[in-house]
Amino acid sequence: MTNRDVITRRLRTEISALESRLDAQNTLVLALREQLRAHETQTGDERRNQIFRRAAIDIVPDETQREFSNLGPVMIKNMSDSLVALGGRLDHKYAEINALNEITERVNAGMFFDEVLDHVFENFKTIIPYDRIGVALIEPSKSGHTLVRAQWSRANYDPVIVGKGYAAVLEGSSLQKIADTQEPRTLNNLNDYLESHPESHSTRLIVKEGVQSSLTCPLVARDRVIGFIFFSSCQPETYQDQHIELFSQVAGELALTLEKSRAYEDLYLRNEFIKKVFGQYVTNEVAEAVLSNKGPLALGGERRKVTVLMADLRGFTPMSEELSPEEVVDALNVFLGTMTNVVMKYGGSIDNFIGDALMAVFGILTNKPNDAARAVACAVEMQNAMDSVNAEIAGRDLPNLAMGIGLSTGEAVAGNIGSEMRIKYSVIGSIVNLAARIEGMASGGQIFASDPTYEEVRDIVRTAGSLNVQLKGLRRPVPIHEIKGIGGEYDVDNTMVDITPA
Repeated sequence: MTNRDVITRRLRTEISALESRLDAQNTLVLALREQLRAHETQTGDERRNQIFRRAAIDIVPDETQREFSNLGPVMIKNMSDSLVALGGRLDHKYAEINALNEITERVNAGMFFDEVLDHVFENFKTIIPYDRIGVALIEPSKSGHTLVRAQWSRANYDPVIVGKGYAAVLEGSSLQKIADTQEPRTLNNLNDYLESHPESHSTRLIVKEGVQSSLTCPLVARDRVIGFIFFSSCQPETYQDQHIELFSQVAGELALTLEKSRAYEDLYLRNEFIKKVFGQYVTNEVAEAVLSNKGPLALGGERRKVTVLMADLRGFTPMSEELSPEEVVDALNVFLGTMTNVVMKYGGSIDNFIGDALMAVFGILTNKPNDAARAVACAVEMQNAMDSVNAEIAGRDLPNLAMGIGLSTGEAVAGNIGSEMRIKYSVIGSIVNLAARIEGMASGGQIFASDPTYEEVRDIVRTAGSLNVQLKGLRRPVPIHEIKGIGGEYDVDNTMVDITPA
């Protein structure tokens, strides 16, 4: 926003404030309107604003600046006094409007209620006097009483005695009247109030904190009081009538914030739970994309270029016949857990677990130039991670495991597959079958990649040679490449040797 835009906006604010007190044909209003037109047509500057204020101050140098909103209707004879008061009051009012706009912007940005309150506490000190701010909400109790429970508080001092969780019965309390009338309450000498209301336990605790003045505003949402916000000062006689208007506006904004934040927090926590569960199978990127989908998930998908990684244990089926079901599950969990961590590290998505095999996809949501390279680096690190898998299961008296990996790159359909009762986000296409066939050719410790995958990484990949193989279901032999490592930013080599169980 340019400096002229700021001046124009401020002039509009000043004119609106004056028109609530002065006649539209008042000399001051007309002068300000002239300035506004000049700035809107880019013929004015801020210097004229300063002339008005300096001239007024020169005329009445000994006058104390007064709160403009507290003055009665301003007559022409009081013009100089009006200008002096206007300068200070409208600057202050401008700051108030900006502060309230900031609250609204933070609410619309989806911030939590506590975060908005932290912002108020840290940034409103120039326009609101306080040493402490607290918020309490109304809630039912199991005993049938209505409680007021503290939800948030911050202070410039220690200790804060009335902190989060403190609760008191609403019925019969002084807060009940505020809730009934929906009007703010000012107490500028809490010591005097406590003497006349010795039964007020919460007031006694607040006074013990050192608070001497307080302003309590109801939080009203949909014409219903849902709680209270407390502004407190360690000085007596702090709160005057002019504070009530702003505090009430802040309370109104915070009441709306609370309503929105409750829904936002519920949705956030729900999505975090779903993402945590869903994220065990796909990357957070995929989980967030699915959760941000507007409306119900629809069946179908779209064509994408992806790299598919298939990994399968060698000789595990006959081995599992000699183990108990518990030992089989134990070994598989160690293997699949370790491999999943590696896949996630390289930004892949776990598409499926199939017994002792897993399928991962790279580029399922958005295509990136390094999808194939990340898949190859992932495959190499997966093979190297088998050492840690075998070290862990060896301590459980289980035999060593070996894995073969196949990679294939090409177009597939990625999307929601299944029925309305059960939907699975997956990829379908010939490259998936090709990756499975190539993986079937790999011995334990080996990695084979299709020709398209190899072409994507040929400048940085390290291989042990290529060969043409006849794969089941295909008419012609297919070239495959044995991957031994990859350079570039990954720089990792396959340290495993062919260890297919006999």
